[in-house]
Amino acid sequence: MSFRTKTLSLQRAYFNEGFNGTLENTLKNAFFKLPKAKDRIVEIDLFKNQLFAGFEESKSGEGVFVRVLEFEQGAIGVINLDTTDNSAAVEEFFHPNKQDFLKEEIVFYVVRDHIVACNLKNKHGTLASNVLQLAHKGDVLGQDVKMKIADVPDKTTLERIEEVGVREVDFSVTSFMANLNISTKDTPGSRIMKMVLGMPTEGSALRKRGNSVGRMTLKRGRFEADEIQKDQWLTAVGKELMIAGSEDNFTITLEDKTKVSNSMLRKSKSVNLRRHANSFSFDHAKMELESYYRDLASDGSLGA
Repeated sequence: MSFRTKTLSLQRAYFNEGFNGTLENTLKNAFFKLPKAKDRIVEIDLFKNQLFAGFEESKSGEGVFVRVLEFEQGAIGVINLDTTDNSAAVEEFFHPNKQDFLKEEIVFYVVRDHIVACNLKNKHGTLASNVLQLAHKGDVLGQDVKMKIADVPDKTTLERIEEVGVREVDFSVTSFMANLNISTKDTPGSRIMKMVLGMPTEGSALRKRGNSVGRMTLKRGRFEADEIQKDQWLTAVGKELMIAGSEDNFTITLEDKTKVSNSMLRKSKSVNLRRHANSFSFDHAKMELESYYRDLASDGSLGA
């Protein structure tokens, strides 16, 4: 028997203020409203689709498992898109010509708003967007509901940032620009601020800016002799950057010159899963995900 090494990681869904539901219930309702697999396809780009293929409640009575497949156009026929049986949405992972048609498989264990994911990699933003599209298609959520998926911030690191203080933060503003609307009427520099940080009103403007990368570096100045040797504002910015869970890289330099980056904060674990064709065993992944969730819950890693 052969195996594939995959990474399990902890994330959480964050909805806009005023939303009283959970990701778990949103997915339950979406699968109920969209019983046929073909209705749960979400376009990623011109060549790739994501299929929310499987949904299964945990036998423990806590949480649900969701199976998401990314596949190429033309894979129809090896994926059964007419079935209403969530456990049978994928007939086989072998392409008729022995080619790997399946680009990626991701499996999630969702408990309320916590997510333990297998093989998510860096696709937080894509997943959040596609879940919302799925919920909109099923008329489960309105267009006014927003959601992001981010790593759960490490409590120990948050406490250390607060205790030691921050002297510098460096982060990309690229992922923030897409969601930022700035009203700067008749103020100096408003045209530049809107060009750099504002939401483009036309698709062509967004495409022009698509490959640009902006970074921001914030540093504290010298402390006066009678000042408390900790910059409260930069410390608050550093904590918020961690909690916000930016999709892009950031580095926080503390007053003792140690550095904290987003790559250090992810709770993750490598596991060997039984191979299934060019993917991995769904049943084996479920077992590992549920076990890892219990470990995270017992050591306090889930946070609030």
